[in-house]
Amino acid sequence: MRILFLALLLIFPLFSFSAGEVIVEVEKTWYLFTNETITDVTLNGTFLVENEHQEILQISITDDGAEFENINGTIRVIFNNDEFTGGKIITATALVRSAYPLTIQSNAPFDPQEIESTGLISYDDAMSSAAKSLSAEKETELEVVAALVDWTYEYMKYDISFWGDPAPAKNVFQDPRGVCVGYSHLFISMVRSLGFETRFVSGYAFAEYWQPHAWAEVRVEGEWVPVDPTFREVGALDARHIISSYSYDQSGVYDILIARGKGFIFNSTVTVKTSEKQSFEEVLFIHSVLYDDDLKVVIHNPTDFYVTPTYELSMPDFILSKDIRILTISPQGSETLTYHLSTGGLEQGFSHSIPYQIVVQGTTLTGEHIIVKGTPSNGEPEVEYVPLQDESEPCPLIMIFFAFILTGIFSRA
Repeated sequence: MRILFLALLLIFPLFSFSAGEVIVEVEKTWYLFTNETITDVTLNGTFLVENEHQEILQISITDDGAEFENINGTIRVIFNNDEFTGGKIITATALVRSAYPLTIQSNAPFDPQEIESTGLISYDDAMSSAAKSLSAEKETELEVVAALVDWTYEYMKYDISFWGDPAPAKNVFQDPRGVCVGYSHLFISMVRSLGFETRFVSGYAFAEYWQPHAWAEVRVEGEWVPVDPTFREVGALDARHIISSYSYDQSGVYDILIARGKGFIFNSTVTVKTSEKQSFEEVLFIHSVLYDDDLKVVIHNPTDFYVTPTYELSMPDFILSKDIRILTISPQGSETLTYHLSTGGLEQGFSHSIPYQIVVQGTTLTGEHIIVKGTPSNGEPEVEYVPLQDESEPCPLIMIFFAFILTGIFSRA
């Protein structure tokens, strides 16, 4: 009897996992220069926000004539001068702790309504109809928000050529290309058509390097829930999101300089540096089981809070396409996902080691399931499945690339 064994090995590259908490240094400098004399000068500059996700550990300013103004947690830089000629450089610095934990305090049954939306985030009947269709089978507000973030992420095509475009939501809906502003405007307009209060968030985020970024917040049963449709995140954002200001839409994001006169130059620059970084705490339990050709993945939430993690399952593409989505799991609840594996192409008489990786916001499960293809002429079962024990180890929540190594061992009894 000849037995053929085939091993399919999947190599998972290691990346840094998204941050659950960071401490960063933020420095913003405003430059004012004029050859002429200008009067009644007032600078009102955006700087940082302090809230439940963002704590200001230290803050300072270089110019004695400038000061910080804190209104309801929004910190701006104010400078006034009756008469001014020459140059002025004002630099504000801060040490900031940022964290977006996985847990959300509350959720509510979804009761679709409509809320007024104008300007860059106005919506039309087609957009409202699409939002209602996407939310039709959702029972809770968090499920609706997660569904619209998933849809926006999939619907949009990231296109850096749209940098600087005001990105009205109606235009983006018709031509779904853009950068973070377009993603945020489209999501906000769609979710407002269902009755959710929103606010546009401006700041900085890390994607290969720190850069200006925009996202959103949605009010769910009295709680502001952060949402980033560009990064496909709800609630548990990568902590490398630093908020500089809130506004209705992108048109309300700016530094203000008011002066009488002409011929002056005004601009600003920002630098952000990471001082410390920690991964998300592992709070979820993951289990996978293979029954015949059906793979079941169970994610259990042992906490007393709602969780909305970004979930990703990776296997060889010819067995199962990658699945990535946002889950909504109730306190002490579980989510079960079932997949039908395509094993028809596996050769008879071979033993196949099928690797997989599951990443759920801070918790990673890697392992493999063994599929043994028997020889029908010997009367053996065509397929026998022997699940191996799961292992858990840290791994990134980003695109996984696969490499397969095909080996064969031949022996004769």
